[in-house]
Amino acid sequence: MKLITYYWERVKRHSMAMSGLAFIIFLILIAAIGPFFTVSPTEVNFDEKNLPPIGFSMEQSRYSPEAGGLISTYASGIWKHPFGTDGMGRDLLSQLISGARVSLFVGLFATGIAIIIGAMIGVSSAYFGGIVDIIMMRFTDIMMTFPFLLLLILIVYMFGSSLTLIILTIGLTGWTGTARLVRSETLSLRTREFVIASKALGASDLRIIFYHLLPNTISSIIVLATLSIPGAILAESALSFIGLGDPQVASWGNILNAGQNDIQTAWWIAVEPGFMLFLTIISFNFIGEGLRDAFDPESE
Repeated sequence: MKLITYYWERVKRHSMAMSGLAFIIFLILIAAIGPFFTVSPTEVNFDEKNLPPIGFSMEQSRYSPEAGGLISTYASGIWKHPFGTDGMGRDLLSQLISGARVSLFVGLFATGIAIIIGAMIGVSSAYFGGIVDIIMMRFTDIMMTFPFLLLLILIVYMFGSSLTLIILTIGLTGWTGTARLVRSETLSLRTREFVIASKALGASDLRIIFYHLLPNTISSIIVLATLSIPGAILAESALSFIGLGDPQVASWGNILNAGQNDIQTAWWIAVEPGFMLFLTIISFNFIGEGLRDAFDPESE
């Protein structure tokens, strides 16, 4: 507990990290309670399509039977839809909240899978050495030669675009950096006195790995996990933006994809999810930087 308090005090000195943490906590809260106060993100109302956000007005063209052609009218934002609506009249606030849930879900679970796989491969490779190290590291090298996004697109294109598959694909292909990091740290830890003493006392390999090696790499793993979450979120958003995301969920990438053709007439459809994506990515990066400084003894 004292160690946690010590690191927390060091993180609090990093103002940008605290700002990022505040935003992520806010995002988690609205993702959790937002759906109870907003309409369904899939609810369609063509009578309210392309309404701008509160405080904005946009000139729109609509067909008038009386005039026998198109007439120009001005549409203003209404409090029923404070962030505006899209071309089908769907509320953008509820879609942004749904996108926050999807992004957090993808980022946390995909990164968790990648961290677990990478940590186990890295620590096993360094601890056992020899042929095990050669095989695992050559496999890691092969995985690193494939462009991550292109590999992700290929797998999703071949096997489908469900959100579960996207999470698994990101997790199963994004572990190489973790494996390299954990291996390098384990190589120095395995010759330490406490590891040698544990072997002399008859401790099993699993006990040494899980009770001595992995706990001593946890600070680096936490920092890497925090910095990897934005990559997973961006990967899902990129897939959704090019039309390979799960069409059954309202993710930020899907909203961006829907709004790219209306950027001239309904700019808010693309700008709002893009802005939320930017804030989320930079917030996680700020937190990662703060944690890295906190865990680094040389920054004292």
